[in-house]
Amino acid sequence: MRRVTGTLLGKTISKATRLRNARGGHALPGLVVGKVVPGYIKAMLQQLPDGIVIITGTNGKTTTTKMVVELLEANGKRVLTNPTGSNMMRGIASTLTHQAKPSGKLAFDIAVFEMDEAYASQLGKEIAPRWVLALNVSRDQLDRFGEVDTIARYITAAMAQATDGVITNADDDRLRTFAQTKLADGHQKVLYFGINPKLLKFFPRDNELVNVEADATLQEPSPQFTSQVELVDFKDSQASYNIDGKTYPVTLQVTGQHNFQNAAAAVTLVHAILPTVTPEKITQQLSEIRTAFGRGQAFQLPDGSSLQLALVKNPAGFRQNLASYVDADTTVMVAINDNIADSRDLSWLWDVDFSSLKQSQGVALTSGRRAVDMALRLSYDEIPVTNIEPDLHKALSVFSKLPDKKKVILASYTAMMRLHKLLEGMEKRS
Repeated sequence: MRRVTGTLLGKTISKATRLRNARGGHALPGLVVGKVVPGYIKAMLQQLPDGIVIITGTNGKTTTTKMVVELLEANGKRVLTNPTGSNMMRGIASTLTHQAKPSGKLAFDIAVFEMDEAYASQLGKEIAPRWVLALNVSRDQLDRFGEVDTIARYITAAMAQATDGVITNADDDRLRTFAQTKLADGHQKVLYFGINPKLLKFFPRDNELVNVEADATLQEPSPQFTSQVELVDFKDSQASYNIDGKTYPVTLQVTGQHNFQNAAAAVTLVHAILPTVTPEKITQQLSEIRTAFGRGQAFQLPDGSSLQLALVKNPAGFRQNLASYVDADTTVMVAINDNIADSRDLSWLWDVDFSSLKQSQGVALTSGRRAVDMALRLSYDEIPVTNIEPDLHKALSVFSKLPDKKKVILASYTAMMRLHKLLEGMEKRS
C-alpha cells in the first residue's frame, strides 16, 4: 500500500509541477512523498533483487555514476539511477515515483545512486547499500560543511553501512586510512582504485592544494598495498589501466584528466559487481561512454567553433579543469554564481592557483552574480580580464562570437545549468 500511495502521489505532483512550470521542479514530488508516506524509499528499493549501490565523494560523482550505470547496462543489467543529479533524499524519492509503474513496481535489477556527501549515510539508514564507492574528500561548500573533516565523517559513515563491500581511493589519505583501520576486520570486502606514483603530481590531495601540513595520524600505504585498478598513464584521450596485474590501453570519449581517475573507480566497482565479466570487455565498453552533462561537454557554435562547458565548485575541481581544458590556444570565460546550490561562501576561490591562465593570455570574460569578485580574485594572480558581464546570456553572446576556435567556460553549478540551456539553444539554431 505504501508503494502505491507514494508513487501515485509523486506522479500527480510531478504532472502538476510540469503544467505550472516547464522547467520542472524535480525534487518537489520526493519532498512531499517523504513527508506524507514515511518509509517510501525503503519499501520501493527492497524490490530490487541486486540491491543498491551508493557513489559519493566531493568530486566526480555524476561522471562516475554515469560510467557505472552504462557499464552495467552494457552487460545486461536493468539499472535505476538519478540521472538529473538530484542527489539528496528528496531527489531519490522523486526518481522512484517517476520510474515506478502506478502499481509501485520497479522494473529494475539494481539501483546506482549518486549521493551528496551529507545524505549518503541517510540513504544507508533507509536501506543498507550492497556497495559504497567513496571517490575523494576535498573542501567544498564551506557554508554547509565547514571543514574537510566534516565531509570525511559523512562519507566514512556511508562506507561503514555497506553490506558487501567498499571501494575507495588509495590516494586519498582520509578515506584510505579509514578503510585500513576501521573496515579491515569487518565483514565488508575492501577494494581500492588508484593512480601510479609517477602521476601523483597531476592529482594533488586536498592538503597539498591548500598548503597545509598533512595530519600526522594519516597513514601512508604499506609496501604490500595495491589497487585493484590503477591508472598508469594518460595522454590526450588515451589512458592505460593496470587491472589485477595486467595493463589495458583505452581510448576514452570522456574528457579531463580527473575523469581518467574516475574511470578507474568505475571499473573497480563494475568488476566487483560482475566478477565474471573480463577486464578486456569492461575497458572496451568504457571507451564508448560519453562525457556527462556539463562536465567538459562540447558544443558546436554557429560559426563552426567548439566550446567546452566545465563545472567548477571547489579548489580541487577547478585545478583539474584548468589542467585539462586550458592551454595557450584556449580562450576562457569564468562564470561564478553564489546561489545556494553553488555555495554562498566563495572564499574557496582564494585556494585556487590561477597562474596557469597566464599561458592563455588571461580571461576573456567573467560573468555570473559574482563576476566582479571573480575578476578581483584573478587580479591577485596577475591574470588580466578583458571584460566583466554579470548577465550570463549577454556574456555568452559576446563570448561565442569571439574569433578564437577553441573556447572553454568554467562555471559554478547554477551558472553551468543556465549556460547549458543557452548553449543547447544555440546548437539547435545553428
